[in-house]
Amino acid sequence: MFAPDSVAVIGATNIPGTWGFGIMRHLLDSVNRNIYPVNPTVSEVLGIATYDSVLDIPSPIDLAVIVVPAPQVPIVLQECVQKGVRTAVIISAGFAETGEQGCELENELVRIARQGGIRFIGPNCMGHADTSSHLCTLAWSEGITAGPVGIISQSGNYGGQMMRAGMALGIGFSKFISTGNEADLHLEDYLEYLAQDQNTSVITAYIEGLREGRRFFQLAKRTTTRKPVIVVKAGVTKESSRAVRSHSGALAGSDAVYNAAFRQAGVIRVQDDDEICDVLKALLNQPLPKNNRIGILTIGGGLGVVAAQDCEQEGLRVAPLSPSTMEKLNAYLPSRWSHGNPVDTAGLIAANRRPFFSSLLALIEDENIDAVLLLVPMIFNSERLSVFQSIKKKEAVAFLEIQKENFVMVKERAKECSKPMFVVSSVIDEEASSFLFREGIPAYHNPRCAARVLRHLAWYNHYLDSAK
Repeated sequence: MFAPDSVAVIGATNIPGTWGFGIMRHLLDSVNRNIYPVNPTVSEVLGIATYDSVLDIPSPIDLAVIVVPAPQVPIVLQECVQKGVRTAVIISAGFAETGEQGCELENELVRIARQGGIRFIGPNCMGHADTSSHLCTLAWSEGITAGPVGIISQSGNYGGQMMRAGMALGIGFSKFISTGNEADLHLEDYLEYLAQDQNTSVITAYIEGLREGRRFFQLAKRTTTRKPVIVVKAGVTKESSRAVRSHSGALAGSDAVYNAAFRQAGVIRVQDDDEICDVLKALLNQPLPKNNRIGILTIGGGLGVVAAQDCEQEGLRVAPLSPSTMEKLNAYLPSRWSHGNPVDTAGLIAANRRPFFSSLLALIEDENIDAVLLLVPMIFNSERLSVFQSIKKKEAVAFLEIQKENFVMVKERAKECSKPMFVVSSVIDEEASSFLFREGIPAYHNPRCAARVLRHLAWYNHYLDSAK
């Protein structure tokens, strides 16, 4: 299913903007893979000769992608069984999500598949992808960045949104599955598969309802000790629960039960795709905090106050500084510094770099602190920095070079101490974003997002410790 040598697209067309066109176009980007369009009404699709039926294709077929009207799908699936096709992706909608008649049609697909030994994704799905085998049956994707994150989504559109948001931040993906109505293969099957997939180190999922709740719990409990699992669970409110039923034919279920099961199984539950990306940025690049004690370094008192408030509201502890750290900071900073956590350096980032980064190191090395938030503007464009700090461009360039060296030095020390370090700034230019991404330093636009991520990471580390 994820690395087929041959694929038949049943319902392939030459009409731009259609499923049959988009899927064919992406499959033709495959390397060393035979693609066979099936359409009895045209002689070729995108320059490839068509076949009237999958039965007319002279070669074996590993995967069939079915894009025909719902009433025709049982006939096509039966032909796939006769052909000896073992796997299929049924894009077509109009099944259990539409009501009783659609349920009967969907049950017919399951009956045919069970008798014929064929497994399928869908129906009513948007396809799947595997970046390691260069396979993509999605109609609307323009290329997927390869990486370690797997996506399982009971909504094709929402899963696509998760993937696009991640790629915009430089996050890459191993596999993508739009599960659709899950008439045959369930979300739990894909979870079990990704748990064993060597190309996937983090699993994300959008869930509306689980067909096999107990199996999910058991799988997740085994998986999360080796790979983080992050989920968005929808259908919390009355109207969203009703929408779930009409969307994918699933039952949303009790949110309290889901929440308890996720916590017991070590699953990180987030609210939306933005929060998934926030957590991924940290999980993929930073160590897990040993506990929930946070150190805050800021160039302004108000920024530190808001950050401390956000941390405490997220269940984190703004830790008291150790006596040795107080001594260091008294030596590094002017007498007007805040003399506590948050550490307010009174604007020294611009005036004197050495005390600022020495103070940052002191926080990282403090035995009372498990993670550090750095609240500072990130302007790495030399022309903009020269205006911002009223210095010559040549001085700005030299300033930035030393700044980068200091950030790398501090990042390495934080790594040695196994403490995550986040940058929090509402002012981050493109050059700074690129630098932080290359160095694996997560950046957030407000302290609430950073605190929320640290809460998830601290909780997950506590779960891993308790599961040993």
